[in-house]
Amino acid sequence: MELYQIRYCLAVAETLNFTRAAERCFVSQPALTKAIQKLEDTLGGLLFDRSKVAVSLTDFGRSMLPSLQQIYAATSQTRELARRLQRDRSEAVRVGIICTIDLNAIFPAFLAFQQAFPKSDVQFREGSMEALIDALDKGDIDVALLASPFAIARRFSGPVLYAEDFVVAHGPAHRFGQRAALSLTDLQGEAYCQRSLCEYSLYIERVMAERGVDVKVVQQTPREDWVQTMVRAGVGIAFMAESTAVSGGLSFTHVPDARFVREVRAMVLSDRPHSGAVDQLLAFLPGFDWSHIPCLTKPDAPG
Repeated sequence: MELYQIRYCLAVAETLNFTRAAERCFVSQPALTKAIQKLEDTLGGLLFDRSKVAVSLTDFGRSMLPSLQQIYAATSQTRELARRLQRDRSEAVRVGIICTIDLNAIFPAFLAFQQAFPKSDVQFREGSMEALIDALDKGDIDVALLASPFAIARRFSGPVLYAEDFVVAHGPAHRFGQRAALSLTDLQGEAYCQRSLCEYSLYIERVMAERGVDVKVVQQTPREDWVQTMVRAGVGIAFMAESTAVSGGLSFTHVPDARFVREVRAMVLSDRPHSGAVDQLLAFLPGFDWSHIPCLTKPDAPG
């Protein structure tokens, strides 16, 4: 029993005329008649009396009519609900964030995006620079928020969202807390907490080595929260993005003579087609007002 057969049957029951019913259903009369015959075969009885001048329902047809009307109405409602859900279905945007980016700094932007585009469903995952680039290549994520002091492969592109300084974070009782600013040479011999997955660690340590600054690595961990805990406890100092230090409630000091600045970009694979939601996100984020956190600033020349 097919839905179109029921629809044809209901049209004949309403018009009591096969020709008008066929016109209402936009089919030929032979096609309508054949469909109703198939329905009658399925149900095991004649639905219409065709022996008279005017078509009429048989007793069997009158008995079956309420059930057929109910089946058709329920099926039509189900189909309409499915179409509406399909229209209203959220379009997922899978966003990867490097583990050194503070979610507190960027989340307001994504919250504003969700409010502006309620049909977009942003899903987050965290990872190292290497892991997120691999995820982009594999199509496991759509957008990656990345920052690197080194050149990013040309197959990736995307706008700069904001820029921020790296600062030296230290315990509240550390002598650096009495300084308005530091020189890189002030770090000589300091106990140092190293983040092994930080995309800037190698670069910063290379610059320190080039300037003859030797720090003593006392702790090494891939976890940003562990570094913050160690710094807060006075185990050692650490270079970290200013937004991370602010969010962690850490004491910190700027190093003007060694200004490490990172630009955070929303990157996608250049040659991969993007969904409408991804395009909306890429257009929205650069225009967001990042001044909700003072240390985040718009870059001088967005790229």
